[in-house]
Amino acid sequence: MSQPVLRVGIVGANYGRMQHIPAYRALPEIDLVAICTAHRETAEKAAARHDIPRAFAGYEELAASPDVDLIDVVTRPSLHYPMSMAALLAGKHVLCEAPLALDTRQGDEMVRASRRLVAVVNMQSRYAPGLEYLRQLVADGYLGRVEAIRATAFQSSFAQPEKMLSYAWGADREHGASALRVYGLHTADIVRWCFGEISAVCGTAVTQRSAWELPGGPVSVTSQDNAAFVFRLTNGAIGTLQSCWNAWHGDGWRLEAYGSEGRLVAATVGHTPHEPVRLAGARREDQALRELNPPAELFDVPEVPADAPYYAFARFVRRLTRSIADGTPIGPTFADGLRMLQLAAAVEESHESGRWCTLAEGDAKDPEGDC
Repeated sequence: MSQPVLRVGIVGANYGRMQHIPAYRALPEIDLVAICTAHRETAEKAAARHDIPRAFAGYEELAASPDVDLIDVVTRPSLHYPMSMAALLAGKHVLCEAPLALDTRQGDEMVRASRRLVAVVNMQSRYAPGLEYLRQLVADGYLGRVEAIRATAFQSSFAQPEKMLSYAWGADREHGASALRVYGLHTADIVRWCFGEISAVCGTAVTQRSAWELPGGPVSVTSQDNAAFVFRLTNGAIGTLQSCWNAWHGDGWRLEAYGSEGRLVAATVGHTPHEPVRLAGARREDQALRELNPPAELFDVPEVPADAPYYAFARFVRRLTRSIADGTPIGPTFADGLRMLQLAAAVEESHESGRWCTLAEGDAKDPEGDC
């Protein structure tokens, strides 16, 4: 029996048109039936441009549509909570961009509202073949006992903010984005997914460039553009993570892990979901690092070129569609997204207090930690 087609409505026509829409178009199990923006005119233009049957002005109208199974929220973080909640309360499955929400209170409400539905947060780096293979190798004992981890995300996104005008809202922390909450949390999710739960952090998150020079004049910056923290895992490993989004000639993303039996290195020139992740490793008997290529079964979306910037997202959507159809577990869930909000809050509190902050144990049902 063929898999039922999933009817998708997308909210947002900026990032979505570059990453999400091309993936949806490539997958036969997806029917992209609607697009929603804040204004009727822009929604209709986006629908015509991408050959999408229906245009909605206002997310409440989209949520109420009986012709949509899944709503994809691809907007600034400050809008994730109201848009996702409207969809969930209307009985729709939800795919929400990361970070999940503005704070842990909103995130906790979203988790509770999603109990009987499939609700996932788009930390799609988990579906990059190189990172899924990294996780497999760790689980198979390649490193032995994991002891030390170092992760960095030096991105040049806002080194020249005048070239990122459609994301100029990122200057204002009230919209919920920052180097910590975007690149930092994507990276932290990979750490906990591959190596184990993060139990405590000690760090800092700062704004080093107080203004962006834009064509219309300088804009004050209140979002954090540089963050770094030390972390402990529940299994005893320790590590460091730094994320910066205004790094001139930033060298992208890199993760190194060391254990009792070996070393693994994963790296990409850009952001992990958008560029192929290279993987190398060495065990104690090796003389040097050697390239480790992901097995063929991890390249399971033949409709999309493996080097396409939306390949990881396409893999995620294929798994998501199966999960909705047959109940197969899938992540990262809203609970995973909440856990990352807890971590960001802990790093920010550590910055203020100068102390280690402990994250609550469990599956992210409790949004509080102890600092």
